[in-house]
Amino acid sequence: MACVEGILGKKIEALMEESNELWESKEYKESINKLVQAWELLPNDKNQYEESYHIVWGILDISILIHDIETMNKWVDKILYADPERFDDGEKEMWVGKVAFESGDFEKAKEYFRIASKKSGGRCFREERKEYYELLLENND
Repeated sequence: MACVEGILGKKIEALMEESNELWESKEYKESINKLVQAWELLPNDKNQYEESYHIVWGILDISILIHDIETMNKWVDKILYADPERFDDGEKEMWVGKVAFESGDFEKAKEYFRIASKKSGGRCFREERKEYYELLLENND
């Protein structure tokens, strides 16, 4: 996993830290804005960097928390391509399922929850909302 090096890497890291501080202060929109700024600083191809996954993860996490469907849907596909060298344990599919669930697309959510469950051996549901797991179990043949 490649990390952004040098001064640019430090700027990205600082923005991510500022985002965390804003999140702790419950300034969620501002927290997302800092992460978007960090994303914009990533060199092309943005997805090749470890930071890409963490940035998109943060944006999705906050947008789900504040139920910002527009932001969720804008960023969700990026999670599938971010940091392709990252160990594939179903976490990316879990994010897609969560966004689909929160957006009301339960069929898509169930499809991605199945993939996430298979890849993780069910572990991806341990610390998630019980509604996600209940949807997975619905009419499961």
